[in-house]
Amino acid sequence: MDDITTQFEEALRRHLRSTNAINYDVELVQLGLDSMTAVAVLLEMEKTFNIRFPDEMLVEGTFRTAGRLKEAVQTLREQQAA
Repeated sequence: MDDITTQFEEALRRHLRSTNAINYDVELVQLGLDSMTAVAVLLEMEKTFNIRFPDEMLVEGTFRTAGRLKEAVQTLREQQAA
């Protein structure tokens, strides 16, 4: 599977207050993620990576940190490729 880091970070950065390097362990709420922004990030990730988040992944934990969100995106891409 190819590395999605650059595309992921560009897509995420468009919706966060901070444009600095993304710390994958910091909670996204601290970087400006709220419920409306979370929806925008969700749609951006689906469009960028041609994936669909299933209902069971539409939970706070998926969007807690950039690391968790990236793992979710990678998982969905792998499932799609299989």
